[in-house]
Amino acid sequence: MKKSIPLWLCICLLPFANVALAQSVAQSGYMSGDFSAFHGNGNTLVNAVAMVEQATGGKVIDIRFSSSNGMPAYDAVVVKGTQIQFFHAEERSKHVVELDASSKPAYMLNWRGKSDVHFAQTASVSLSAAIKTAEDSQNGSPAMAAGIARSASNPESDVHAYNVLLNRAGNLKRVSVDSSTGQVISDPSALSGF
Repeated sequence: MKKSIPLWLCICLLPFANVALAQSVAQSGYMSGDFSAFHGNGNTLVNAVAMVEQATGGKVIDIRFSSSNGMPAYDAVVVKGTQIQFFHAEERSKHVVELDASSKPAYMLNWRGKSDVHFAQTASVSLSAAIKTAEDSQNGSPAMAAGIARSASNPESDVHAYNVLLNRAGNLKRVSVDSSTGQVISDPSALSGF
């Protein structure tokens, strides 16, 4: 005898189907680069965030390692007031320059916009704190990228998180950190990755 789900149960659960589908958390594709130039430690990405924020007077909401002619560098999305700007920072020289349309990495071309600005300004946990939490959760594995998770830009979603990409003994590992509590999200497999 085949059992079926009662119609009343299906009708009751229907409103929640869209909520579950809408809560995917992601950052634009990032995993195509050459990371052989990355030799960071547990302070590297946090220091890069501080360097960019000090040079620009803004707040970093997304930062990613990039190799500039074999030298370690970072590409960052920065909020200044209500504006989003894009910067490139060289780690050794501490040189920070604004990127124009022709020099932006591909992931920046589709940046999501104003809802992320609101989220960045109202998040209880800073990006730097989320990076440290993620690194600590993986025995000090250094972070290579971090930023607002996609569902954070949906004000109707209960998922407000940062994605942090770690270099764990040569393997890449994504850790999601709740931006309200600062806690690692225990099952990020339900969330979309980098």
